Amino acid sequence: MRRLILALPLLALAAPALAETPAEPDLDHMARTLGDPARQQALARAMGAMSEALLDIPLAPILAPMAEAAGEDPRRIDRDATLRKMAPGAGAVPRQIERQLPRAMDAMAGMSGAFADLIPQLRNMAERMREALPAADLARLTQPTD
Repeated sequence: MRRLILALPLLALAAPALAETPAEPDLDHMARTLGDPARQQALARAMGAMSEALLDIPLAPILAPMAEAAGEDPRRIDRDATLRKMAPGAGAVPRQIERQLPRAMDAMAGMSGAFADLIPQLRNMAERMREALPAADLARLTQPTD
């Protein structure tokens, strides 16, 4: 689960570049951006600070109505409840993010570079399929189904 949480900001960074055409320049730009050590450290510090702050958000305003909806006494909810108090091990997460996020960004940079190298080959494969398949078959394959 922690790996998924670490991956979410990377996906947010990658999505705009992956949606653009032409893909090669965007993927190259994304690889350079994600591979930039200064940007990695800045994002790691920002994500660490954000997760540190999230650990101390008061949870009672959320937990009390949930307890009431579950048929429990909402007065039993600790008014000072925070994620840090409820899950003491969660205090280590911000440092883990700061430590692991640059490595994850490096991996994403490498993958985006590999995708950029693969795009011409995929285009070539699509052209070969277009030449090999009769037009009627190709039309059937590309039509949406109901």
